[in-house]
Amino acid sequence: MKKFLILIGVLVSGQISLHAKQTPIHTAESTQREAVTISISVTANGVAVKGAFVKITTGTVTIGAGMTDDKGIATISIATYGKQISNITVTHAMYRDEKMIDQVLENGRAYTITLKSKGETAEEVTTESNEKIKEIEEKTQRSEQKTAELEKEAAESAKEKEEAIKRQEDLRKQREEEERLAKEKQAQADQKMTEAQKNMTEAERQKQETERQRIAKEEQINADAKRREEEAKRREQEAAERAKNLENSIPADAKEQEAQARKEAEQKQKEQSNEAKEAERKAKEAEEKAKSEKNAQKDKEEAAKERAEAEKDGKKDAEKQAKAEAEAKKEAEKQQKEADEKQKEAEKLQKEAEKAKEAAAKEAEAMKELDEKLKKLDEEQKGIDDERKSLKQEQKKLDDKVKKGKKLDKLKEEQVKLDEKNKKLDEKQQKLDEKRKKTIKKSN
Repeated sequence: MKKFLILIGVLVSGQISLHAKQTPIHTAESTQREAVTISISVTANGVAVKGAFVKITTGTVTIGAGMTDDKGIATISIATYGKQISNITVTHAMYRDEKMIDQVLENGRAYTITLKSKGETAEEVTTESNEKIKEIEEKTQRSEQKTAELEKEAAESAKEKEEAIKRQEDLRKQREEEERLAKEKQAQADQKMTEAQKNMTEAERQKQETERQRIAKEEQINADAKRREEEAKRREQEAAERAKNLENSIPADAKEQEAQARKEAEQKQKEQSNEAKEAERKAKEAEEKAKSEKNAQKDKEEAAKERAEAEKDGKKDAEKQAKAEAEAKKEAEKQQKEADEKQKEAEKLQKEAEKAKEAAAKEAEAMKELDEKLKKLDEEQKGIDDERKSLKQEQKKLDDKVKKGKKLDKLKEEQVKLDEKNKKLDEKQQKLDEKRKKTIKKSN
């Protein structure tokens, strides 16, 4: 597939001249060092490349770096240079990397490096796009001419079709009246059916809600009973521990230049890339618009063609329609019969919905009675809870006396009596929990 236009806008002009810090190179012999300034011209397809990153290295050490300006030239100054062999590397996001190796830099010399593009040039893509748009416009014009011819043919056929339509008008009126009556019956049956289904659904919902409430109450009753059983066991353990305690009571540089140049070059290349994307987007929009116009005209042509064919065969269609009207009349009679049957089915469903509604009402009433019974049991529970609270207060007072360590024998007897009261209260609680379980079970 051919590539489309990537139009690169004009970038902000500027020339960057960076100065590398002195990089000492130790050799066996003394080498004369001097400051050098060189320029690197970067082009591609005869056009200056702006924003290219240029780096000069000796071995693995960067001794200078810069970025090309609007003219495609990067001027780089090196403070101290000892005639060592160096490499010049040029990189740009839109071109392939290029390198000049084993160079001895000469002050004031201009170096030229040519890059190869990763894709087609902007001019090539522009030409392709314009040619494609022109081709689309020519096809659109031909389509408009053809559409006009088809419209004329359709108008002639329409006149013939109109005469044929008049012949089947009487049959149509008869059929419409029969269909109207059938639709009325059908609508009445649908209404009855809808109401019956609604009543059935509501009855089922009430039944499910009642069952959900009953299950929730049962689960809560069982959970409370289990909790109270665990509390009773804990009290027994605490009582045993207190008894035991009473029994045994006892008182107790160039890199900076490279980094800066790289950062600026990356920023410049990013701007170029964004502008290239914007140019590509606009080019695609232009082509899409041309395509859209072409497709719209094509649709118009197809519609005209279809209309012409339809009008041309209009007379035959009208005759077929007269025959279809006769068949439709029979179908209307069939629909009336089906509507009568549907009404009977709706009446039957209504009766079933009434029965379901009555059953749901009975279950709701049973749930209401269950709530009343459980409410009475809750009143008994309140008495047990009050008594339990009183026993806890007695236990606290007794524990305070034990801590003082006086009259432990007498306190031991009081503890036995208090444990007996707790035990009797636990038995009373157990009987009440059993009564709850039986009550909820009977409601099933």
